[in-house]
Amino acid sequence: MNALLSAIEAGATPSIGEFVDALGPAIPALKDFADTPQDPGWHAEGDVFIHTGMVLDALYELLENRAAHITGARRSALILGAALHDVAKPFTTRRMDIQGVERVAAPRHEMIGRSYLVPRLMGLDLPWSIVEPVLDLVGYHVTPKFLVVKNRDRGSYQRLARSADPELLYWLELADMLGRTCADQERQVEHIEMFGLFAREYRAWRRFGDDAPSWRELFATELRECSAQTRDVSYGSYLRDLESGRVHHPQAGLARSYRYRGEGFPELVVPVGPSGSGKSTWIERHLGDHALVSLDAIRAELGSRADQSQNGKVRQIAKDRLKVGLRAKAKLVWDATNLRRDFRDAVTNLARDYGALVTMVLFPRSEAEYASRNRSREHAVPANVLRRQLEGMQWPELPEAHRWLVVGPNGEILAYYGGLDEALPYGLEATPQTLREEMAWTP
Repeated sequence: MNALLSAIEAGATPSIGEFVDALGPAIPALKDFADTPQDPGWHAEGDVFIHTGMVLDALYELLENRAAHITGARRSALILGAALHDVAKPFTTRRMDIQGVERVAAPRHEMIGRSYLVPRLMGLDLPWSIVEPVLDLVGYHVTPKFLVVKNRDRGSYQRLARSADPELLYWLELADMLGRTCADQERQVEHIEMFGLFAREYRAWRRFGDDAPSWRELFATELRECSAQTRDVSYGSYLRDLESGRVHHPQAGLARSYRYRGEGFPELVVPVGPSGSGKSTWIERHLGDHALVSLDAIRAELGSRADQSQNGKVRQIAKDRLKVGLRAKAKLVWDATNLRRDFRDAVTNLARDYGALVTMVLFPRSEAEYASRNRSREHAVPANVLRRQLEGMQWPELPEAHRWLVVGPNGEILAYYGGLDEALPYGLEATPQTLREEMAWTP
């Protein structure tokens, strides 16, 4: 592990300059912070380097006082998340017209930064218990203020709790607002304090939601005579319905599970990772009873698996085959890189329309490992293609599927969410380091 990160675990409070020096080689965007301007109305303090330094200072003060109970891995993730929360600003910042005024903005820098960091954090040999919350803090750090300003309902807070640790987001964003110079700073801080109040009121202060343990127990108990797949699709559908406002109580979600208790339903696995991530090997090893809908195989049928000129036709054929499998209530794998959110949504939304249990399987790797694995493949893609895949990758969000598996470089399961049973699906085995919902509720 990087020496600086080891020091943080031991209680260190490094400056932004120390972060740039230590992590700049692995995360090049850090070295551009000082050259990245910010809007003087929102950030009169100056560039991203100055702002991030002020955020860290504010966070360290909070950790000495109000947030002193944040310790261990959560503290380390919070500090690293603060240092990296604006990591994408160097390549997303632009001048743009906002309500008739030219401003300096960085649209979608939070989610772009989240995806940018996946291979770079994996290259630091960090445990997934640090990598995952850092990605979540970076990706959702603008959401607390948004929920308050837009007056969002309980479901939106619950969705955020499923996606990230709301309390850590609160402390990060409080430091983010304190670590800047702007005319309405007091109002900005008030937005974050309101977020904290609403998150507690809506019982969405803890990761996955304060009531998630009782919800999971209810579904596991009431559906104990059903298959594990029925329990998982029922519970995942309840969460989605709760977050969208279709239901407000777990009993209502349980009642809606009748549709999965009859004649069965299809199952769809959606692997996510660029070329060389190990998806095909993993599928062959663990999903032998699933039918593949493979975009590369369809390209080969049409002439060449390397031919990208007929992608529209390839996707239509694949979609038609997927529909056939879904109607037959089959077990299916959508075999593609699945790096773009819109492409994934088209597949997962269709599967949900057919009542399918959707499991997403993620393959995070370092840049070097992606490249090495790609070179050793029978059908390696050119290096520039792999680079474009990584640059355009949109790392999935947990609510995209009923179940969520993260597979490590050696095939170990880094995380498994959404399943109600202790046992993992597909004959997989957890390790003591495998993240599960229960770990978020253990003191």
